[in-house]
Formats: sequence, structure tokens, C-alpha cells
Amino acid sequence: MPSHDFSAFRRTSVGRAAFTLIELLVVIAIIAILIALLVPAVQKVRAAAARTQCLNNMKQISLAMHAYHDAYRSLPYSKRGGSSEPQRSWAPDLLPFLEQANLVSSAYYNLSLPWYDTSPNIANPSANNMLTAQIWVNTFICPSTPNPNRTQVKAGPPAKVGACGDYFIPEGVHVAINNELPAGQQFAAGASLAGALRPSPNKSTLLSITDGTSNTIMIGECAGREDVWRGRVMTAADASSSSSSTCARARGGAWATNDNPYEIGQRVSWCSAGPTAGGVPGPMKINNSNEYGHLYYSFHDAGACFAFADGSVRFISENITLRSLACLTTRSGGEIVSEEY
Repeated sequence: MPSHDFSAFRRTSVGRAAFTLIELLVVIAIIAILIALLVPAVQKVRAAAARTQCLNNMKQISLAMHAYHDAYRSLPYSKRGGSSEPQRSWAPDLLPFLEQANLVSSAYYNLSLPWYDTSPNIANPSANNMLTAQIWVNTFICPSTPNPNRTQVKAGPPAKVGACGDYFIPEGVHVAINNELPAGQQFAAGASLAGALRPSPNKSTLLSITDGTSNTIMIGECAGREDVWRGRVMTAADASSSSSSTCARARGGAWATNDNPYEIGQRVSWCSAGPTAGGVPGPMKINNSNEYGHLYYSFHDAGACFAFADGSVRFISENITLRSLACLTTRSGGEIVSEEY
């Protein structure tokens, strides 16, 4: 039989199956371009989903506020902090209306004692208030927060340790905000600057919100506490001493603490020494700082999430004027907010 030489065929086949260096470089370049286009799109989708979940958390909290109001004919105290009161925030009172009644049942929490109390619970000697307060509640955590499972650790006496959250109750507007407002926009002496849940002197009700429930912020974001965030720069929390050279504390991080709520409009620092001493720098606007008393802070781009007293939730741009934001925080100031936000 005649012999056949297949060497030329083999050489041709191999040559056709291989890629040249230029072809490989072109493919790599195309893949790099596609990745460069895809990554920002994925990040935007994730950010949008996180913002939606944050608004959903606030919606649940606001609906729980209304359920509490229906049950008790008043809103919960923004905080309890008097010398004769068991210190705590609004959160322990609201938990039964967020399907978390077990957390503050007689077995795990004694409402007649401060949130940081370590006395053995009569109904469950292995539990106490501070142990219960160290449990993270997902509804109180914004999904955009870089470090969601944070713990407040404040040295004593008494020591105060609790799981942190990202939402707070604005108690109103502090008169110090007039230092930030231009002439003609400042609040008059004696103006009513209380927030929706601030008792003065009695418990608040929805009827006491005379500015209108759709015009009054009930819940805001102050995310990332107790770590100190100024702009997008973080200083890790160190609450061992206010005079420590490493002191940093955006106080009020624990969801159960009576430091959770505050009046907005202030530039204060818990530290007398350390990298965050000396008051809050920067323009007073949304997302400038998460320190106690300052304003509102979130990890969303360009604004923050809010729940209003009518149960609605909205995203407010960080470009809103300080005056309008302050007016939305008061419950009975009689102001008119015409700015789009």
C-alpha cells in the first residue's frame, strides 16, 4: 500500500490551534475592560440593595413605634437617664414590638435596673441586663456599615459593654446650632426645638407633633459608633480613659445605652486628649461625623436614611441645608420647610 506523509498536516493543525501573542494580549485587554465596566455596576447594585435594606430596617422600627403608641397611647421615652430612673435607651421598650420580646423578658432583662447592670436575674440567674445588651439585633444594624458587629466597651466604674447599632433617636436641636447657621436663619431664643420622642415633661404622643408627622424625623442614622468617623476616615474606639493619648469615642454606640439619643447641632468630643479631642472639625452636614451630638451619619453615598413620624422612610441628600434639616428634626417649631430633599 502506498505510504502517506502526514507531517505537513500535523504541522498545519498545530499552527491553526495556537494563539499568537498579539491575540492573547487582545483577549486579556478585552477581559480587563469588561471587568472595569462590571465592577462599578456591581458595587452600585450592592450599595442600592444595602440602602433599601437600611430603609426597610427603619420602616420596621417606625411601625413598631406606632404599635407601641397604639398599646400605650404614647411614644416610648427617647431615653431614661434621671437619677431615679433605670438608665436605658428607647430600644429595650420597643423590642417586644419588633418580635424580640424574649430579649427583654423577665428571664433576660430587668426593666427596673440600668441597661449595664450585672446583677443576676431572679428569673434566670445566668443572665443579666448587660449580657442581654451584648446581643446584636439585626434590625438596628445598617448593612452598609463596614464593621457591623461592633461592641461598645467603656471602662468603669461601672463598666458599660454593649452591642452597637446604627440608628438613633434625635431628641431635637441644640441651641449651639445657631453658631453654624447664617444670620437670618438662626433659631429665636425660647424656640421649641424638642424632637419627636423627647418627653418634656410628659411622654410624647403623635398628637404632640404639631409640625406634622410627615414633616418630623423620628429615627436617624448615626452609624459606626463607637469608632470615630470623620468624613470617611476612621479612628478606632478607645474608651479606656478620656485623657488617654489614644482616646477616641463616638459615644452612644450600644443600642441599649441612654447615650444613644442626642440633640443635633453640637461640636463636642468625649475625649480631652488623643486624636479626636477638641471638638468635631469640618462642615456641619450629613456624613461629616458620627460623634455624639453632631448631626446624622451613614455609610451611604451622598446622604442618609431616615424614618418620619408618619411611618414613612426617606433618603435625604447630604446637600440639604442645615436649617431645613434642623427644622425637620423639631416636632413643634412651626417652621416651614420648602426645600426639596
